[in-house]
Amino acid sequence: MRCRSLSWELTMDGVRARLSSGAMFSSGGVDLSGVRFVRPGGLVALSSLIEAWTAEDRPLVVRLPPDGVAGYMHRMDFFARFGDRLLYDKDVTRLETGARHAGASLSELRTVRTEDEAALVTRDFHRLLSEGNLARAEVNRCCTVLSEFLENAVVHAESRCGAYTAIQTYRMGGERVCVAVADAGIGIPATLRDHPQAAMRGISTDGGLIELAAVDGVSRLGDARGGGFGSALRSVGRGNGAMTAWSHGGWVRFSGTSGPRTETAHPLRGTCVEAEFPLG
Repeated sequence: MRCRSLSWELTMDGVRARLSSGAMFSSGGVDLSGVRFVRPGGLVALSSLIEAWTAEDRPLVVRLPPDGVAGYMHRMDFFARFGDRLLYDKDVTRLETGARHAGASLSELRTVRTEDEAALVTRDFHRLLSEGNLARAEVNRCCTVLSEFLENAVVHAESRCGAYTAIQTYRMGGERVCVAVADAGIGIPATLRDHPQAAMRGISTDGGLIELAAVDGVSRLGDARGGGFGSALRSVGRGNGAMTAWSHGGWVRFSGTSGPRTETAHPLRGTCVEAEFPLG
């Protein structure tokens, strides 16, 4: 008799908890059968994990969530993105994409490998937000966050499949936007462990190095580029939002109203970062 999986949410927190408890896998595959809710951060985190798990080009078995949730993932192009790298316990071709909830608009799961592709995705995001009658300054602020996330991932990650990104706007106590990017590359701690600022400040922990990445200029790519994670964090803070970054064993939540909150987490290959803030 097969036990029914406990309900859980495909968010960054949810993926972290499932990995820590060893419950992500069931019968040799990835068990998503209990998923009842999906956020962009969880979707891109799962995508980067699948990249790592399928590195040997062996198909990975996936137990699908209920049809309503699987339909959302289908609408986000999750299944099309991985093709025959995944095997499912149900037929995904029969899935309906489902209706949008509460006027939400979204950008499908995208893979970004080059700076030109990062610029293209950012332009698409700009167009998506511009359709919502937002002020130009607010649209530009949101796009700055995405652009910084993508540029850092493309240049630093060294991931064979680039970075995964997903975006959604939705209404919950007002209109909000959620931007997420993940990769299965070398990660923030490995990138900054030998940085002069890390030695100067005596920083060696994964969480501490993630905090360091958000210091102005530390993760900047060059004088002709953006301001790195520090620039993204300022943009999130100006919007009274929050940003969460997970890389290796470090987990840091940055908020515009309080300092960073650092925790240890189940090791994640690469980096996953999500920012959420209100619009209007």
